[in-house]
Amino acid sequence: MKSFALFAATAALLLPLTGCQTNVNTVSRAEPLARPTLVNDKRVVTDRSLGELIGVVSVNETIVSGNLRKVQVTLENLRDNNREIRYRFEWFDQDGMAVGGVSELWLPLVLAGRETRSVSTVATSPRAADFTLKIVEGK
Repeated sequence: MKSFALFAATAALLLPLTGCQTNVNTVSRAEPLARPTLVNDKRVVTDRSLGELIGVVSVNETIVSGNLRKVQVTLENLRDNNREIRYRFEWFDQDGMAVGGVSELWLPLVLAGRETRSVSTVATSPRAADFTLKIVEGK
């Protein structure tokens, strides 16, 4: 009985130290072969606390299927804890008018501590010239 009580007390003390830290280690090519087309981006932060938790590393763009714009945004969890967010892309034509599509659904994403992850979408119309990525805290 004493050994069980000692085990339970030790587990209770150590559990908080291990449960929240889920940092991600990665390995990649030292000299990448990929040469992404980076996009100059403008960031509007309306939720300062979320802006301090999730960072945008890069924004890449390409054309697929002959005439559809594809965008990839690399996000980084700036903290050690898992972070749940939701995101969606919105597309606009050359006149700034919305070009709707299924890519405008809010999608969930869980980033482990310090994890970097890319999210991407392909425009549903060749008229799509610009995009906006929106990010909110997950619920």
